Amino acid sequence: MKELIQLAKLLREANAVFSSISGKELDMHDLTWQQVLILEQIKDGAKTIGEISKAVELPYSTTSGLVNRLERESLVKRIRDGNDRRIVWVSPTLRITRGEEVESDDAYAGALEGKTAQIISSLHVLHEMYTHKKRATS
Repeated sequence: MKELIQLAKLLREANAVFSSISGKELDMHDLTWQQVLILEQIKDGAKTIGEISKAVELPYSTTSGLVNRLERESLVKRIRDGNDRRIVWVSPTLRITRGEEVESDDAYAGALEGKTAQIISSLHVLHEMYTHKKRATS
């Protein structure tokens, strides 16, 4: 039980720090978390607003509005399907594929790259461990 309390405390504190830092970073780039989720969905190829909406679990109208804002910022573009003009694809612009919007001015960020990969790996292990435990107790 002591380890569980320690883990909960560390996760809560790490979340607070992460929220603060990531919030400032998003503000610098004039982005919201929902917009980041959308950009993540299209990084490997164009998707329709319907596909994006389902993937990010947001209403179609909300997703469409977020895409409008991303389009005004030249981060995404809409492309009509060549075979069916009713279908509109959302794809990243060169600004996104080159990574311009996510580069940090913080020199310390580069030093954290390896540590971040390690933390992500550890969080995957933690998630798997507690998912297994949850299933076993259900």
